[in-house]
Amino acid sequence: MARRAPVGHAHGAGRQSGSRVTASRCPLCAHPTAAEIAASGEARLVRCGACTLAYSDPPPRMDIIHGAYERLYGHDLAVARVAGRRLAVFSDFFERVPPSGEARLLDVGCGTGDFLLLARERGWQPTGIDVAERAAARARERGLDARTDWNGLPSETFAAVTLWNVVEFVQRPLEMLADVKRVLVPGGRVFVRTPNERFQLAAYRLRRRIAWCTPLARLLGDAYYFQPVMWSSATLAAALTRGGFVDVRLWNSRPSAGDPYHVRSPRREAAMHAAKRLVHACALGAGAATRGRVLIGSSISALARKPA
Repeated sequence: MARRAPVGHAHGAGRQSGSRVTASRCPLCAHPTAAEIAASGEARLVRCGACTLAYSDPPPRMDIIHGAYERLYGHDLAVARVAGRRLAVFSDFFERVPPSGEARLLDVGCGTGDFLLLARERGWQPTGIDVAERAAARARERGLDARTDWNGLPSETFAAVTLWNVVEFVQRPLEMLADVKRVLVPGGRVFVRTPNERFQLAAYRLRRRIAWCTPLARLLGDAYYFQPVMWSSATLAAALTRGGFVDVRLWNSRPSAGDPYHVRSPRREAAMHAAKRLVHACALGAGAATRGRVLIGSSISALARKPA
């Protein structure tokens, strides 16, 4: 289960500029030009001029991200805090994909195995992958099948593959989706959850406008976080379709409880929880009013199927 890594909190002046050649090509379509949409110091968030994907340019070094996760998994209290506040989030998958057949499931970014344990309790035969060796080792200590790469995973084995807050760190998403498709059985499902670009940018822009209101601005500052790749419902659906999946469905994800990533005062924790519930209620209303065309939640989920 991937977590929020210290990548890029853009507090500087947001601005829109003309398209220009970027330091790195678009992770989704490899287009060389993009327009800057937010910046802080040397960190820039840009939007691809072809497929509209938003991404960091230049991208953060992956060894720094991996190191952040290794440090996180070295603190038992931090791991337990994150896991405890994300339990309700997992129902997005369990309510939509019941175990079937041999019920083999692969969780990419499994962390120490909290989702794997819940999946096993619900009748799945789970396997996990995580780039953090410390996390995979802890999952194995809990009696789970966890590894650090795709090597040794046979083709057409799993009925479902889950990616909880993983795709925002992947610089070659189509290559990863090709791996997902390879290990899925025909008709198997892929489930993806990721921060919603629409919400993240809206919170960022609103925070800049109300900087004079320190408490609210601080709360909004906790609400958004720019990752290496920022997915919208449109770009995520496009990636899954380009990856060869069908029956793509997207919806507003359930929020986690409070702030999983920072220890807050009880008052601030309660404020964060209340704000999340309010945002989620508004997101559900907007989604219902537009028949799912407008998703404004802080995170979005997607479910798609490998053709039979």
